[in-house]
Amino acid sequence: MAENPNIQLMEKVYAAFGVGDVETAGTYWHEDSVHHYPGKNPLSGEHVGIKDSTAFANKMWELTNGNLRMEVKEVGGSDNYAFAVLETHYERKGLVLDMPFINVALIVDGKIKEFWTYPNDVYALDEFWNA
Repeated sequence: MAENPNIQLMEKVYAAFGVGDVETAGTYWHEDSVHHYPGKNPLSGEHVGIKDSTAFANKMWELTNGNLRMEVKEVGGSDNYAFAVLETHYERKGLVLDMPFINVALIVDGKIKEFWTYPNDVYALDEFWNA
């Protein structure tokens, strides 16, 4: 039996994003996608469309000066959704944030239509990005 295409899609997204290839990662998103990022920090909010989502992702790389790693622990999927369990490592301004995240994606026509990011501790996330 072939692997779920939504799992394969998420694996492609993380393979590209994990090496800083934001442009390739963006090709797996719908033109009018929405990325929901929690908290009250410079990255928080709803990032609508590929341009906004790509700018968001590039900002993460910029704020960490490239000191960003995501280890994919597990990816799962159904007919309409996919999820990833991640262990993240961010560094900036002498601070380190090591934290598990869960990301959930709504997949429509083989591309990410909506994406939700769930950190283990939104308060620690805010403290890190607001530093």
